[in-house]
Amino acid sequence: MITKDLKISTLLKNYPGSLDLLLRVSPHFQKLQNKYLRKALAGRVTLEQAASIAGVDVNILLSALNNLELSENGDDTLVSGIIEEASESELVKPSYLQSLDSSAVITLDVRPILDSGKDPLNLILNEIKRVNRGNALMIINSFEPIPLYDLLGKKGFSHWTEFKDDYWNVYFYNEKDEVHEVELPTINEVKIDLNDYENVIELDVHDLPAPEPMIKILENLNRIDENSVMLVNHHREPLLLYPKLEERGYEAMCKRIEDERYQVFIVKKRLS
Repeated sequence: MITKDLKISTLLKNYPGSLDLLLRVSPHFQKLQNKYLRKALAGRVTLEQAASIAGVDVNILLSALNNLELSENGDDTLVSGIIEEASESELVKPSYLQSLDSSAVITLDVRPILDSGKDPLNLILNEIKRVNRGNALMIINSFEPIPLYDLLGKKGFSHWTEFKDDYWNVYFYNEKDEVHEVELPTINEVKIDLNDYENVIELDVHDLPAPEPMIKILENLNRIDENSVMLVNHHREPLLLYPKLEERGYEAMCKRIEDERYQVFIVKKRLS
């Protein structure tokens, strides 16, 4: 039986038809078609976590998956009904957002910024300062900005996401009468001398579109040991990467070489 604690990687391995079903349940699961995303995320994310990210009731998702065998044997009626229910659940905009007048929604399209090779995070954090009870910020993006959920969620902001055509509308809102200050992620400046390490692992993500640089870096972290340093060539400082490195026991230093060219040095944290 498939349970909410099952890892996505195990699901995809043991149930060959599950990927197609996930794609039918929610467009949020489209990222699993990307081999880099699938490798980076599927081994760590449970079905319960995936359902939460996708905005789908986990019980609905489990019902669909546990009836997957019926669908594969030709009886698709039950699963189709479950998927329809899941889709309807996901499309329901939270009542708070429904209550807002369109003039109360601050719209920020970050796609042109990303296309120019720049990072829109500073602009997003400036705009989020304007969000309090009575309005919301809607970010239009070419991919789902999952790291933002965690960053802004820690400051009390809720989110709701919808996929339209080939882009994402991500709403951030705060139902309380308070404004939260959101600061840029920071790192401790790690003094790194390449001569101190036996191995220098070079990774070039300079020409990759977001969010592939973060995905590629995270999937290669296991190559770093106490005697190695990873040197990443990037087109910007990856601010949202730093908390992810911290969570996994790594630390970094970023060096600006020139416009749109940065070097990020990543090492394992040393026990004090």
